[in-house]
Amino acid sequence: MSDNCPCDRYNLFQQIYILSMITGLASDVKDTEQNIQDRLEKCLQGTLPKLACTWKLSWGPRVFKKVDDPEQQLDNAWYAAIDHTKNICVVAIAGTASSSMEELIENFRVNEVVDFNAWVGGWSTEGIPEPTITPPADINPELPYCARGTSIGVWNILSNVSTTTAGQGMRIDEYLRTLGPEYTIVVTGHSLGGALSPIVALGLKQANLLSGYEVKALPSAGVSPGNDVLARRYAEAFPKDPSAGESYRVYNMDFYNVYDFVPQAWSLTDADRNLNNILGKILHIPEGDLLNTLQFLVALAVGRSEASGIPYTPLQGQNFEGSPPPPDSIETEGELGDVLSWQHVGAYWDEIGITDFMQPVKDKF
Repeated sequence: MSDNCPCDRYNLFQQIYILSMITGLASDVKDTEQNIQDRLEKCLQGTLPKLACTWKLSWGPRVFKKVDDPEQQLDNAWYAAIDHTKNICVVAIAGTASSSMEELIENFRVNEVVDFNAWVGGWSTEGIPEPTITPPADINPELPYCARGTSIGVWNILSNVSTTTAGQGMRIDEYLRTLGPEYTIVVTGHSLGGALSPIVALGLKQANLLSGYEVKALPSAGVSPGNDVLARRYAEAFPKDPSAGESYRVYNMDFYNVYDFVPQAWSLTDADRNLNNILGKILHIPEGDLLNTLQFLVALAVGRSEASGIPYTPLQGQNFEGSPPPPDSIETEGELGDVLSWQHVGAYWDEIGITDFMQPVKDKF
């Protein structure tokens, strides 16, 4: 191995988080589906050798836009990278950028839910059916339910084939089943990808579409994807690994910054992640138009959560305190944007120890 190979610079968790964060760079771009996909592929081909000489792009990337409007951002982006020396394959998932509360509320459609058991019961090697909405009157509190928006994102990821050379013509689950049983599969994502990745992993496992493989999840900054039953189902299927893992060095836990507003959605009751934490505990805004706007948005989010008919519940998580914490007073929209962006992205890069790698990649993207 070459003396210039950077394989020992970052531990495996850091490498997987970098693979996850790269997809998020594509989320900010407004362009056609094909142009964003080409940019992401070029970035990956140039970046993976710098991360570690053993990572190879093995499926995708795939960018999906329901409406291919060049003035809009992508709906989803995902790809697979493989390290044959470690027998590990990482599926990295991104969703639409969520740097504002308006985008978060609109993108997740949390007022509508899907019966997770009924939906996943229809998954097969032939394909993944489109999720259907469960009317509020038909909700059974003893069953797992997933937000409609999350379910649609999962469906997008599992129903679209690769249109690039890597894995061309195959869905991501089809590609994963071509791997030898010695491979561990890790599904990862940040922000909206932090909600999609654990549900992709759970669905594939529950549907026995990856039978015989060791499957893990590495989500970060994810919103609550569904109800308490879904959260328990996930915890049972994906226990903390290793059980004594600290900080970011642990699988199957949503790694989140306590000062990040995104993981606070959509729970109304949980003590550690709750929509009502956003104003007061996280953001300190003096009286005025800015506070009024934020109060309206939080109230709108609470209303959407309540309208779902389910108690949104965070997945099991492991937290950290982003540094520096939010200021004692945020006076302007510009200051607010800086705080939200830092606590949702930059603070994670710093905590995980990948800023020196990610910043040049972001600047070049």
